[in-house]
Amino acid sequence: MNSRSTVISVQEVTWMALLIALQMVLAKLSVGSNTLKVGFSFIAIGLLGYYFGPFKAAIANVLADVISNLVMPSSGGFFIGFTFSALVAGVIYGYMLYNHKVTVWRTFLTVLLITVIVNTGLNTLWIHMMTNLPYVTLLVPRLAKEAFSLVYQTGLLYIVLKWIDNSKFNKIG
Repeated sequence: MNSRSTVISVQEVTWMALLIALQMVLAKLSVGSNTLKVGFSFIAIGLLGYYFGPFKAAIANVLADVISNLVMPSSGGFFIGFTFSALVAGVIYGYMLYNHKVTVWRTFLTVLLITVIVNTGLNTLWIHMMTNLPYVTLLVPRLAKEAFSLVYQTGLLYIVLKWIDNSKFNKIG
């Protein structure tokens, strides 16, 4: 790893801040019920991974989680497990999307990893720890929601990344 890849420039910090702000706004713009809520913050997280790679995307996603809990706290309050989920999601998006050709297959695989590891695995565990409800009781209804999310998130993320990849915004710096 060369020193340039570990140093964060002012331009990168500015773009990260914009994507963190976008993520916070998109997180509040979800539609549907608690059972089947469609959110869009994954687009900003995907862009963090696409532009900055696993390490920087993980740090930015953790910062986004902490800042959003300070500025716009959710009804459930702050829980460090979800911050860990944010870190893992940033690593996955960064590892899968940074310096790789944008394809439907790569986008699907990225969203599948996020869906299985973070959303279905870790986040269900954190909800179990917070509520003391049995893990399986929480998992079963989440499976249908996550299957639906896999489809729409793959489609939307692919469209956004393909558009960016073919535009003048395909690189920062």
